[in-house]
Amino acid sequence: IYKDFYRELTKNAKVVGIGECGFDYYHTPEGSYETQEKAFIAQIELANELNLPLMIHTRGPKPGEESPTGRSVYADVYDTLKQYAKVPFNVHFYAGTFAEAEKFFELGGTISFTGVITFAKDYEEVVRDAPLELIHGETDCPYVAPIPHRGKRCEPWMVQEVYKKIAEIKEMDEDVVREQLVKNAIRHYKIL
Repeated sequence: IYKDFYRELTKNAKVVGIGECGFDYYHTPEGSYETQEKAFIAQIELANELNLPLMIHTRGPKPGEESPTGRSVYADVYDTLKQYAKVPFNVHFYAGTFAEAEKFFELGGTISFTGVITFAKDYEEVVRDAPLELIHGETDCPYVAPIPHRGKRCEPWMVQEVYKKIAEIKEMDEDVVREQLVKNAIRHYKIL
């Protein structure tokens, strides 16, 4: 799906990965799963060809609705990555369970957390238990501004609130967490 167009874009030195790609069951019309799956596999194949890491997007269905496969979006993403991916990947804006995260870690993936961890307790177990070397902090700019910036447009500099919260949950020094998250990004995206 438009591989030549995207292959051309990757010639720019600023391109460090392929994405966001994956499955979104929230804003999708009925019957779009097959189209999403085809596009996801094509993006994975392009990442494999160019040896670039993947940035994975996942979003489950609206509350009360069922996914098109009857399974969790994380299970569907995992199975697709396991079958096709030969490059590292990051599951961005991670909102799954620790058990699901462990499966991604076993495939060589990482997960990332946004400002939502500063105001929702749902992610504390995953943040606490995930190895520091396998996580990232992010903002998902312009959405989900962290506390104390709720209600404002989220900006990249606000990631400092994310790493501070990760440090708090893990009961670690903020500087240690920040330095490791920077190392993780450098390693994952082969930058610097």
